[in-house]
Amino acid sequence: MIRLFALAPLLLVAAPAVAQQAIEAGPIWNQNHANQVCPAVAASHGGSWTGQWWTTIPNQMSVCQVTVAAPTRAVEAGPIWNQGHADQVCPAVAASHGGTWTGHWWTTIPSEMSVCQIR
Repeated sequence: MIRLFALAPLLLVAAPAVAQQAIEAGPIWNQNHANQVCPAVAASHGGSWTGQWWTTIPNQMSVCQVTVAAPTRAVEAGPIWNQGHADQVCPAVAASHGGTWTGHWWTTIPSEMSVCQIR
């Protein structure tokens, strides 16, 4: 039991942050129409359709509920020499920017600058 509780925070940190958004899709007339329209709307926003939709203005506007990953950005971190070094540096860099490290990093200027991808 103790081990499960100890691992829970690690699992939460490793999971990508997602958000649900209602995205306007024009008029949607019924469920069959939503099944055609909403997956394309979701894909155009880099997300996936949750299966939910609703009309906001009768005969004019409906929205599709879409799950999207929180945006990421690259933050300069000074030189990072290898994965082990990134494992030490990037979580602190991300925290200092109010984010979490995605696990990705790359070098932008050899021996001078690398970036950590944060969410």
